[in-house]
Amino acid sequence: MELPHGLIRDILEKLPVKSLLRFKSVSTQWKSTIESAYFKKKQLLYSQLQDPDILITNRCEGVDKEHVTRMFTIGSSDLIKLPNVCPVPMPIPLENKKSSICYTYSVCGCDGMICYYNYFTCIYLVNPNTRWLRSVPQAGHQEAALKVMNKIHGTWTEDNDGILCNLGFGKDKFTGRYKLVWLYNSFEFTLSNTTVCEVYDFNNTNTWRYVTASPVRIFDEQAPVHLDGSLYWFTDEYITDTKVLSFDIHTEKFHMIAEAPFFEVGEKEIIMCTLNNRLCVSQKEWPKQEIWSLNNSDMTWEKIYSLDLQTDYDWFTDYLPPPCTYSPDVVPCAIPVAVLKNKKKTLVLYYPRAKNPNLLMYDPESRSYDLCFVRDYIVHSCESSFSCFPSLMSIV
Repeated sequence: MELPHGLIRDILEKLPVKSLLRFKSVSTQWKSTIESAYFKKKQLLYSQLQDPDILITNRCEGVDKEHVTRMFTIGSSDLIKLPNVCPVPMPIPLENKKSSICYTYSVCGCDGMICYYNYFTCIYLVNPNTRWLRSVPQAGHQEAALKVMNKIHGTWTEDNDGILCNLGFGKDKFTGRYKLVWLYNSFEFTLSNTTVCEVYDFNNTNTWRYVTASPVRIFDEQAPVHLDGSLYWFTDEYITDTKVLSFDIHTEKFHMIAEAPFFEVGEKEIIMCTLNNRLCVSQKEWPKQEIWSLNNSDMTWEKIYSLDLQTDYDWFTDYLPPPCTYSPDVVPCAIPVAVLKNKKKTLVLYYPRAKNPNLLMYDPESRSYDLCFVRDYIVHSCESSFSCFPSLMSIV
């Protein structure tokens, strides 16, 4: 007796993406079902109820210099090569033809898709599970940044870092349309307005266009965070005046939603993320790092973690323990990546700039840390990490 196809579809929705890709060859009906937009949405919704995969992008790994991604699930770490993406680091010729600049790619993600881009020429969207790939035309921000590099003849200083603002990738929760949003400060490009905002709408014009930008400068060291149809940035003000700026992807309007719960420190050692489908912010003041979660009902902050970075000293610093000379000012924030759906609410952290960048699990009950996995490959400084729910999603 054959099972009703509706029941088969319900079973398939709960299977891993790798299995679904194989099962498309079972029959024409199964292939049609798995490739349908309805099924992809249902599969993604189920995937979001589980623990996310943790993607570790190491853009310089491998002899062939291809883009590679480690996909970490509890108990395993698989290597994924992304298809047909330009080698990294990528030399970018300047107009004087006597020099070139070389920059790795940055990464952002949405609905199981990730966006690889550099600040000057290339943007690619990739689904690391299905190997779907799509390129995006050069943005005005990239063109302007390349002109700045030509003007200074490739001589880079810290004063030029302000031109390298990060790209945002999100979805309109009402229409389901995906958009790229590039918000950047104007002063570094000698423009008169405060900021510039470009939007790339995949399901409409498939071109970059300018929209009304933010009235305040943004903190350019922080990548925008996507949550529930909006993108979020920190404002670039004194630490005690830092606010959270939102961009509604549907209306394409900016709003100031809350003041950040930070206290005064010497440097702006802060980070923004999402945990348990809530917007979170974190600040490091050695030897502690606090994490707050935003309550949407009354727009107040709740402290959810207080991390002691001295508990496992070697994991959170490039330096030897005392009595050796050590300056905690150079220790970056640990990046909150995900909260696992277990009773302990284990926090996954990524620590970027240590001797060996580490993916850690923090147990809030015992206040202890443990490595997620033991590396079997060379670590590069251009590595980054974020959570991702495996999906079949793509953008036509």
